[in-house]
Amino acid sequence: MSNLVKTRRRINSVSSTRKITNAMELVASVKLKRFKSIMENGNNYVDSILDVVEKLNSYINKDNDSSLNKSNIKLVIIVNSNLGLCASYNNDLFKYAQSILSKDDEIITIGLKGFNHYKNLFNNINSKYINLGNKICIEDVNHFADYIYKEFKSNKYKEVRVIYTEYINSITYAPTNIQLLPVKNELEVEKSLMEPIIEPNPEALLKELMPIYLSSVLYQILLTSQVSEQASRRVAMENATDNADDLIKELKLEYNKARQGAITQEITEVVSGANNVNN
Repeated sequence: MSNLVKTRRRINSVSSTRKITNAMELVASVKLKRFKSIMENGNNYVDSILDVVEKLNSYINKDNDSSLNKSNIKLVIIVNSNLGLCASYNNDLFKYAQSILSKDDEIITIGLKGFNHYKNLFNNINSKYINLGNKICIEDVNHFADYIYKEFKSNKYKEVRVIYTEYINSITYAPTNIQLLPVKNELEVEKSLMEPIIEPNPEALLKELMPIYLSSVLYQILLTSQVSEQASRRVAMENATDNADDLIKELKLEYNKARQGAITQEITEVVSGANNVNN
């Protein structure tokens, strides 16, 4: 009887856990759908901004570019999660970052998991923007972009790079990184007989566009990371729910066998007792 009680308790415990994982799977699915819709709507806009900035950057005389500096410090922004239960989402990101980070880098972690991971590894860690990815607000992103641009223009950093998780599909997401500043010119502009007339000049126009460029790219990165996180959490909770279902089936089978054995034993004892009385 004691085995029956223990098995029943385990079934109840696993069933309670299954309710939690199933609820978290549903919540993650809803968030994934919402953030994915916003992300997809902004992809074309961000691509257009990048295209314009890269084209303008290709017409600037790099010899007279005041943004060039001799600083050896690199600012690395790491976008991770505040919550766990999202499988290997954060661990994969941290492993990927090992090949990019160096001891002299200054780190900004967007996400509590990243801060807890790096706080004992790096002295130059900025925790002011930990919760920026929680409730993605364009006003907060604008303030963050302004801060980064001012620090970069003051020649404090030679480079600003962002490490985040790129969303590919509902079951595939991979860590990646981009160079945010200075603008990396990988675009080959077709040279024509007459170059376009840019008023007042490419430098001035690019300066006006930089806040928009930084805010747009950072906002899209935060959305992409949030989509990847929710997709990872949904899959993790779905797997946990399926495992709970399998375990409940095994425990119920074990419980029924034990119950059947207990009933058989009781019947045997009753029959044996009746036979003893008759004899």
